[in-house]
Amino acid sequence: MRVARYFIYGLPVFLLLLIAASFLNSAFLSTGKKNEMSIGVLGEPSTLNPIQQADSAASQVFSTIFNGLLKYDENLEIIGDLAKSWELSQTTTVVFKDSASSAAALKMVESWRSEWDGWKLEAVRLEGNFLLLSFTEPGMSASGTIFSRLPVESLQPLVTIRVQVKDNARGILKAFREASPTARIVRDWVESGGAFELTAVPEVKGEVEAWLSGHGGGEVTLGDPVPFLAEPLVVFTLRDRVRWHDGKPFTSRDVAFTYESIMDDAFASPRKPDFDLIQKIETPGLRTVRVTYRKPFSPALTSWMISILPAHLLEGKSPDWWASNFNRAPVGTGPFKFGEWKTNEFIRVVRNPDYFDSPGPWLDAIVFRALPDQLSLRLAFETRQVDFWTAEPWTVSTFEKDPRFDVFSSPSSSYTYIGWNLKRPLFQDLRVRQAMAHAVDIPAMVKYILYGYGLQSTGIFTPQMWFFNQEVTPFTYDPDKARALLDDAGWVPGPDGIRVKDGQRFSFTLMTNNGNEIRRDIATLAQDGFKKIGIEIKVELYEWAVFLKNHVNKGDFDAIVLGWSLGNDYDQFQIWHSSQTNPEQLNVVGYKNPEVDKLLESIRQEYSRDKIISMAGLMQSIIYREQPYLFLYVPQGTTVMWRDSYRICRPDGKGGWIRSPVEMTKAGWSYWSDWFYRPEFKDRLPAAARK
Repeated sequence: MRVARYFIYGLPVFLLLLIAASFLNSAFLSTGKKNEMSIGVLGEPSTLNPIQQADSAASQVFSTIFNGLLKYDENLEIIGDLAKSWELSQTTTVVFKDSASSAAALKMVESWRSEWDGWKLEAVRLEGNFLLLSFTEPGMSASGTIFSRLPVESLQPLVTIRVQVKDNARGILKAFREASPTARIVRDWVESGGAFELTAVPEVKGEVEAWLSGHGGGEVTLGDPVPFLAEPLVVFTLRDRVRWHDGKPFTSRDVAFTYESIMDDAFASPRKPDFDLIQKIETPGLRTVRVTYRKPFSPALTSWMISILPAHLLEGKSPDWWASNFNRAPVGTGPFKFGEWKTNEFIRVVRNPDYFDSPGPWLDAIVFRALPDQLSLRLAFETRQVDFWTAEPWTVSTFEKDPRFDVFSSPSSSYTYIGWNLKRPLFQDLRVRQAMAHAVDIPAMVKYILYGYGLQSTGIFTPQMWFFNQEVTPFTYDPDKARALLDDAGWVPGPDGIRVKDGQRFSFTLMTNNGNEIRRDIATLAQDGFKKIGIEIKVELYEWAVFLKNHVNKGDFDAIVLGWSLGNDYDQFQIWHSSQTNPEQLNVVGYKNPEVDKLLESIRQEYSRDKIISMAGLMQSIIYREQPYLFLYVPQGTTVMWRDSYRICRPDGKGGWIRSPVEMTKAGWSYWSDWFYRPEFKDRLPAAARK
């Protein structure tokens, strides 16, 4: 009997002591006497290739290894990174039927010179029957105003002609242009290996069809009329003396190569839609990049915050070579270099002594520790194995009251949702999706899962965004209304209480990743809410990498619990446009709405703040009403740090230094992390900074 008691009570105690000892030992060995910062992450990155990933674990790591051309400052204003400066302009081309008409139009525009400043019009010139207007700012409004005042009868109508072929679109386009030198084509653009577009007079469609009939065939589609070509230009001037981690110089070729790789279908980059509107990239010098867009694209600058890849290492290599030689051991230009990746344990990045923004960073390394669940993360934090912890809601008040910790809180730019696979017939009826929105008690989720640290989501944007629509009313918790909607949709209770329609039971599987207690709790509460209205769900949990690779990216699921961590941009083309529903793309639920497509396309061309607010608000209201996701809540983000374990020493821009505690900025608490230092290693700082 005594042996049994020892076994029952002693074994759990022994195991707990063993776990604690393991954490303490690891903490001591990892951070006790090292000038390192340790960060805990749930799960492992799928890859450290920045153009091929979409998960937050990867972005945390490679943001220390790579740079973009631009970045946000601490106040979320755009500043240079690898680019030291940039200029925006636009050329608008109006095509006339003959050169006499274009010459007459030139005189008309010159006669309106008193209005040029308001239009941001800088110059106008002729090229045959083309009238070229040069603007100092991109946009459609001024070009449209001038175009509307030109004589309609002298204008040459243009259209977009899309050509779909089996493969080798670039070669086929070249062959057609050589065989038809007189075809009246204004612009051409190769979308991918299987498609290209022409901006031309309408008659060219017949010429293309006739030529293709004898050269392999293809599908030719006539697009919308094109009144004029409005082509923005961004000219980046790159920093001098930037080097890759292997010592090779960073040049404009790396920028062009990154773009070409994103657009190459072989690399399946989810970032491709950010660059689809580029007409061409030119590199007239090692430090100059000229990017011409096919039409105004207002998120253009934020798209160039994407990490730049090293052409000298990757050019000419296959995707398999990338996967074997680069994606788990990348080379960047950032403040830290890749050091080591021990699967399911940690990724270490080490200080880059040749970083262009020298003398930083002060830390010798950052270690990203992959931990399986929130409990492990908290244990790791409390035993100082990791230095920062994104606190679970139920712990926040405790940490706020404890003087041993610094707490950084702010509204998050993220939301959590249940996504319905709209390719499944079960979820294609709007009444069904709205019924399920009424079946889940979201305010109770906020209260009991988030402990009040959050609010109910009303769609694709979060409240602190300047274009958020505050007029969207959240769905109420109303099981009776949910039942009525299901009745109306033809789903009636069966013998066991589960609804049926045409012999099919309303039963499906809800998936999410294990190790995330909040998502597991969401699934449990949703399961209970749906059961009350006659819907049966089974919950399945998967390891993060398996969940992402085998189910989310392939669209192989009924429903999923996930979340979006958003930037500060209104452009959500990749998440909601109907063209983005293929495997590995981000519209994983398969949402398609022509009105939303139009809004997504139009908002990308708009530079007016008021018009952006209007379009973003309408888009938010439409998508929320249609419930392709069951939008749940926007959590408050809270990060905890052991008090004064890190401080900041950053340049003041005048040759001096600013020393301060770690502080919250609009861009988050970690914005100055390149300049974090451990107080016990303050002797590493310059003498002037230690005063």
